[in-house]
Order: sequence, then structure tokens, then C-alpha cells
Amino acid sequence: MMKNFILLVLIALTVPLYGQNMNLLEKKLNELNEQRTKWSDSHDDKAYDSLVYYNQELEKFILDFTSNNSKTLQYPFKNIRDNIDIVTSKDGLFRIYTWNTLEGGTMQFFQNVYQYSHNGKVYAQLDRTTKNNDGYDYYDINDVRVGDKYYYITSRVSRGSSALFYYQAKIFSIENGKLNPDEKLIKTKTGINNTLGYEVDLSSLSNRNRLDNLESSDYKLTFDSKSKTIILPLIQADGYITKRKIKYQLKTNYFEKVD
Repeated sequence: MMKNFILLVLIALTVPLYGQNMNLLEKKLNELNEQRTKWSDSHDDKAYDSLVYYNQELEKFILDFTSNNSKTLQYPFKNIRDNIDIVTSKDGLFRIYTWNTLEGGTMQFFQNVYQYSHNGKVYAQLDRTTKNNDGYDYYDINDVRVGDKYYYITSRVSRGSSALFYYQAKIFSIENGKLNPDEKLIKTKTGINNTLGYEVDLSSLSNRNRLDNLESSDYKLTFDSKSKTIILPLIQADGYITKRKIKYQLKTNYFEKVD
């Protein structure tokens, strides 16, 4: 009886502590983010150096908790503020943390940490390919099965200015405990590819002078999980964004263009 009582007491203490720790983690994340916003808005001579410092601290902090706390893969992070986005796959095994570094102007720079689970263990890694370019803001993840293998179709956007965007679908998979960011699952005229993308220029003459109202839904890349289809806009050679759509649907082995 005494052993059972002690066990119940330990459980009662552990559950609130876990909730408290996750709250503290989220609070720390927001504090670092607030410091970045503060120095981004500052006109102090040392503002940029301070912003770089807090971006480095944020990167280290996200890498640390995503690598060492498996609970964070499922945690909702409902109180995260601006400039940090978190998207999670439907199966709950893959999550991407994206933050705007605030080091750009109209061109926005993004950094990402990929977090994933394999055999009950959590892993995380920084996307180092964005160190020398503006990076991508991930806004959606969907998972599909082809044969006995699962793939992740991510939707992301690069922001060159307030009017210039590059949208892209990118494929990932998790194999033998490692994240594979180079899976090729999209069949086009150029072969089997890892990505599928297009540029949107709202400042082009063809789009500035249009008479109809252009909504973001007209040019944003989306994924229909029910039909397993990547949907993108039909854009003319002069940059004019039409209301028509181009669709790549998952067939037997690949995403292929359909009418």
C-alpha cells in the first residue's frame, strides 16, 4: 500500500511540473523573440549586433529543446507570438520551426529547425542550406503514403519583397532515423524532382494594371489532402497571374500533372 501511495504522489507531482516546465519553455521562447523585436525596431548603433546575438540565442534554444525534449514535438505552443511559425505533419512525426530573423528589410530572411520522431526518439537539425540565402517560411506539411513508405509534402514561400514571392512544394521523408530532405517524388518534363515552384511578382506591369481583385488564394501554393494534389496558379510568360490552376496529383509512384 505504501509503495502505491508513494507512486501516486510522484505522479501527482510530475504532471504539474511537466506542464510548468513547458510553460517556462514557451515563456523563454517569447522572451528571446521579444528581444529580437526590440533590437530590430531600435535605432541604437549596436542594434544590429544585438539582433544577431539574440537570433543566435534563439537558434541554440530551439535546437536544444527540440533535440532533448520529445514532448515538444506534440506541444501546441499556443502562446507563441509574431515572427515564429510552427507547422506539424498530420501524423505528428515531423515538425518545422521557422522564424523571421528580422535582419532583412523588404527582403525577409528565414531560418528553420526540423524536428522529427523515429522509433519513439526525437531528433532535430538546423537547415544549414539557408545560411547564405534568404530562406523559406514553411506554412504547411502533409503526409502521403506510396507503397510502404511515407513522404512529407511541405509548402513554403521565400519573400524577396512585399510584392515578390517564390512558392515551392518540397518533399521530405524519414528513413532509418534520419531526415531525408532530397526525396524525389514530383514528375515533370525535366525528370523526377524534389521540389516544384514558381515566382509571383505582384509589382509586374501585367499585375499592377489588372482590373480584377487579386487575392492571395489566387497565387498561393496549396495541397489538397483529400485528392493528394499539389495546386499552383497558372502564370503567363509576362508574369500575369491567371485564375486557372495547375495540378499535380499523386499517382502510383509520383505526383504527376493532370488536366
